[in-house]
Amino acid sequence: MPAAPLTDAERAALRELVTAERAGAQRRLSSLERTFDEMVDAADLDPPDDEHDPEGTTAYERAQVTSLAAEARARLTQLDRALTEIDDEGYGACQRCGQPIGWPRLQARPGTTLCMPCATSP
Repeated sequence: MPAAPLTDAERAALRELVTAERAGAQRRLSSLERTFDEMVDAADLDPPDDEHDPEGTTAYERAQVTSLAAEARARLTQLDRALTEIDDEGYGACQRCGQPIGWPRLQARPGTTLCMPCATSP
């Protein structure tokens, strides 16, 4: 069963939600990139040694920031795709099962491509 088409009002509201979510993701990514750069700069000024960083805290923190930045980039890609596809006739259908994602889920998770049952199943 194909997804029920979104109304023009729903598409407009969704476009606003996705645009706002994208702006937030871009701010997060910029902040994480600044944080990473600051960590690198601080390490260049006073390079850690194993004696003073026995737990590898510096490497862990860099890896954590790198991972969070990768997640933000992936979210930006997802949101960019949503912005280009919102006006497509099939937008709002689950990419796995083809059932409607549902307006409440699209509002709660702008840019999602999976319905709730598919998102929660392995």
